[in-house]
Amino acid sequence: MSAASAPPPAEANPNMAMPRANGGNGARWLVLKAAVTFALLAYLASKIDLVGLETKLRTLALSPLALAAAIIMAEVPIVAFRWMVLARRTGAQMSYMLALRLTFAGLFFGQVLPASIGGDVVRGWLGAGNGVALQPLIASLILDRLIALLAAVMLIAAALPWITATTLQMSAQISIVVVLVVLGGLFVDLLPLPAPLKNIRLVSTIRDLISQTRRSLFSKSGAGAVLISLAVHVMTIVAVTAIAASLGVGDVISASAIVVPVALVAAAMPVSVNGWGVREGVMVAGFAVFGVAQTDAFLISVLLGFSVVLSALPGGLTWLNLR
Repeated sequence: MSAASAPPPAEANPNMAMPRANGGNGARWLVLKAAVTFALLAYLASKIDLVGLETKLRTLALSPLALAAAIIMAEVPIVAFRWMVLARRTGAQMSYMLALRLTFAGLFFGQVLPASIGGDVVRGWLGAGNGVALQPLIASLILDRLIALLAAVMLIAAALPWITATTLQMSAQISIVVVLVVLGGLFVDLLPLPAPLKNIRLVSTIRDLISQTRRSLFSKSGAGAVLISLAVHVMTIVAVTAIAASLGVGDVISASAIVVPVALVAAAMPVSVNGWGVREGVMVAGFAVFGVAQTDAFLISVLLGFSVVLSALPGGLTWLNLR
């Protein structure tokens, strides 16, 4: 959805229909992603001890697992605050409560829709429907996602000297390259364009959006949002450590600090359904370097995924109230 083709903010209607994905191409892409997800999960399942997995689930310690779920849930209001700060920086005025409700709704649809980007579309759609100016709203959504990835890559870069396994190291390096390419894309509006092309409304709008996003990223608000993102990622690392404890796995805090950021960036790549399969593959390969059994690593990742799904459930009610 481009800013040029969308209705002006004043005309936004809270009762407008949900944006729909592009028919044929969207369906084919979804089928491909579903196939990738199924293939990855099936391959990983073939490599683990299913009997051992059943035993682990039967002896699961609930207290550390509940702690992990609580930590993941606590991330949501923090992420909402980060987005509110960025939205105000881009000129999209919204209260914290609106940002929180939109964040919950976006998280919910990010889980039930076949791509996590769907959650951002829902946040934008509902935000515009609640009177938030559309162009700065889109800029804030791009910035919010970019900063979350940038913070994860900063953690990866800090841990790079300790990343030795070929698969994990390759994933880490690809993650860094991807984010550097995206950051480089924030300067394409500075490239000279022929006057006829520059005067096209859509091109002009995109260039303004890129410029606005870049200025916001390299600002005090952007720096603060990066720090918030780092804190959220650290919370996820602690949650993964708690999940490992619930499975009887030893102290994996150091391993989690290295593996989790790589898994988060890899899962954000739009190659599987909501990162399922990709996240599990990276975590199984990564934790193996630190002596964690494949069954344990697979369960850690799956339980992390279910914790995120659990934290998203209130978003369904939020969406009903925002429609």
